[in-house]
Amino acid sequence: MKERGFNRKLQHALDLQGRGELEKAEDILRNLIDDYPKNFAVYNYLGTVLRMRQEFDEAIEYYRKALELNPKYFEAYYNLALTLQAKGNNEESILYYEKAIDLNPHFAGSYHNLGKALQLKDNLDEAIVYYEKAIGLNPNFASYYNLGEIYHKKGCYHEAIENLKRANQISGNNELVYAKLGSVYYEMGYLDDAIEYYKKALQIMTNFPAAYNNLGNVFREKGLFQEALDCYQAVETLTQNFIEAKLNKGITLMELGDTQAAVKVFETILENNPDYILAGWAKCMAHLQVIYEDLSHIENARAQYRRELQKLREQICFKDANYTRDAYEAVGNLQPFFLACQGENDRELQRSYGDLVCKIIAEKYPEITDKSFILSESLQEPIRIGIVSAHFYHHSVWKIPLRGWIENIDKNRFHIYGYYTGRRKDSITDTARNQCYRFIEDIHNLEKLFKTIQEDNLHVLMYPEIGMDPITLRLAALRLAPVQCVSLGHPDTTGLPTIDYYLSSELMEPYDANEHYTEQLIRLPNLGFYYEPSVPHDIEMKREELGLPENSVLYLCSHALFTYLPQYDELYPRIARNIEDCTFVFISSQKGNMLTNRFYSRLKKAFTKFGLKASDFVVILPRLDQLKYYALNCLCDVFLDTPGWSANNSTFEAIACNVPVITLPGKLMRQRHAAAILTMMGMKDTIASSLDEYIELAVHLGKDAEWRKYQSEKIAKIKHSIYRDRRCITALEDFFERVLSEKTRES
Repeated sequence: MKERGFNRKLQHALDLQGRGELEKAEDILRNLIDDYPKNFAVYNYLGTVLRMRQEFDEAIEYYRKALELNPKYFEAYYNLALTLQAKGNNEESILYYEKAIDLNPHFAGSYHNLGKALQLKDNLDEAIVYYEKAIGLNPNFASYYNLGEIYHKKGCYHEAIENLKRANQISGNNELVYAKLGSVYYEMGYLDDAIEYYKKALQIMTNFPAAYNNLGNVFREKGLFQEALDCYQAVETLTQNFIEAKLNKGITLMELGDTQAAVKVFETILENNPDYILAGWAKCMAHLQVIYEDLSHIENARAQYRRELQKLREQICFKDANYTRDAYEAVGNLQPFFLACQGENDRELQRSYGDLVCKIIAEKYPEITDKSFILSESLQEPIRIGIVSAHFYHHSVWKIPLRGWIENIDKNRFHIYGYYTGRRKDSITDTARNQCYRFIEDIHNLEKLFKTIQEDNLHVLMYPEIGMDPITLRLAALRLAPVQCVSLGHPDTTGLPTIDYYLSSELMEPYDANEHYTEQLIRLPNLGFYYEPSVPHDIEMKREELGLPENSVLYLCSHALFTYLPQYDELYPRIARNIEDCTFVFISSQKGNMLTNRFYSRLKKAFTKFGLKASDFVVILPRLDQLKYYALNCLCDVFLDTPGWSANNSTFEAIACNVPVITLPGKLMRQRHAAAILTMMGMKDTIASSLDEYIELAVHLGKDAEWRKYQSEKIAKIKHSIYRDRRCITALEDFFERVLSEKTRES
């Protein structure tokens, strides 16, 4: 009878617990303990009620009492582990999950939660083992979902997708799964798939701020800026506490060129979160605008950037892991790319920036920063050259300088290790993969990638471009090889103390070029790179197909709009007033209509100043595919180089189509590309020494069809002289051997 009464009271307590009436359940269980002080099960049940009430310390006390009474009580070990984990004692919880598994190896929950504890410790491979054991005993949503999370973090995207889809099969249309799938596809570069899954998540849960924020990020990457802003606004409608969405809104406004609105957003964030370095970093970079109104605008922006950069250097303090994480996220996500567009020597600003970047990366990865290298006395083995790039596809960086290096370096003396940090792939990717001794791709996890580079034990690590890709910058801020170099994919000094040499061009660099770099400048012969022409022959397209006037003299101005500095705007109306019928052909901004319209407004002012209408002379074409772009070159009469940032690839492509090129070399390497190309061809007739002479040459070529024809025919005869230059490859090989020999003697 007494036992029956005990069971009835215990069952009533458990029923109350199930209904959430925890205080009543607790009262009954405490009374039962008074009556049955040796019953270990009651202590366990009371511990669970207390855990549900988040009274963790007392719950732990009762679980331990249960185990004193019954040291082999599996449920108490398991519940004690759960409670310790909930309290944050993750390390201790692992011991009790392991004990629970020893006592009952057939309970899936112990394996799952042990996997979760290991996942929290970042022991991802061990966690995978336990999740898989849990699934073997009981296929369940949580284990599959957590496996998907782990594989996502490890950069194993296909395994992540497989496990997430299995989780979804169990739960059926789960918004968390769809959102996570969106994130995986986004990181893989499958933006349309990412949009699809984020939208599915939002169809199920309309009040899902994280999904709106992430969908906005995908839209922003696709250049759909208004759609991105709509998503960030949806987050603000749901909650005012989602700081990342506010930050992303500001970044989107910044990319659209609305600097004033962007800075206001960042300042609002900083008012409430003064230590939020991501907002401080974004505010600093926002001052490096895409399109400037006039020269004073550039000077003001440069001064503001300098002040904000100094403020970041003074304020940075690695007070906790969260601050270090945010600082690391800031590095790379927003870079001073547009600093190079201001037409000034950036060495000291870049040195300040580079020191700050390396300080942050060193805090994140101190074990890599302190690594030293010892080279063997003999270099009889092939020299291992690593190349890190986000542009192993049809891109200007592939054309200059990647292709020349990879296809022409002596494969017997040098082994090329390619590390592709990008996601876009085409036939060029296949070429690169086949040309490299070893080609690493689809690793977008930085830790996994730098460990792979370390294991390859490189002699030299080369970066064709730094400043255009987050992963590339973060890797470049580490010391992963005894010799580290950058080249002119992005033609400005990096400022990074971890980069030893800047590989440039003898013809492009001015006499005082050493004053422009924090790296040691290496002037390779001629243009400094091996160029392989790739413009197809026999392109047939009529002007009217591109909306261009049939009989007008067409001046091609196809460089990116951000390279056009306002102090040179007058050259277009000054040319136009001397030519009865001419058209300047520009290409729209990749960032959308706002920036294109801002640039056009600037041109309108310049034409108005000379009593002309820009609409009578200026055409801004939409973005063109590669074939149409080549056709445009063939249809144009003259290529007008950009004085503020001289075209490199675009000059080569104009020359390939036999289009005469006019250029005005400046004081920096990035202002001397076209002049170097023409000099190597022996065609200095169209290299101007002043803006006035530039305009005179443009007018002469526009008016004198015979001289234009002569220049075009001359290009056709001698353009081969700038192609396939082996001298720079030989010099590059000699440089590698020489510098490694010096390093060997030093070590």
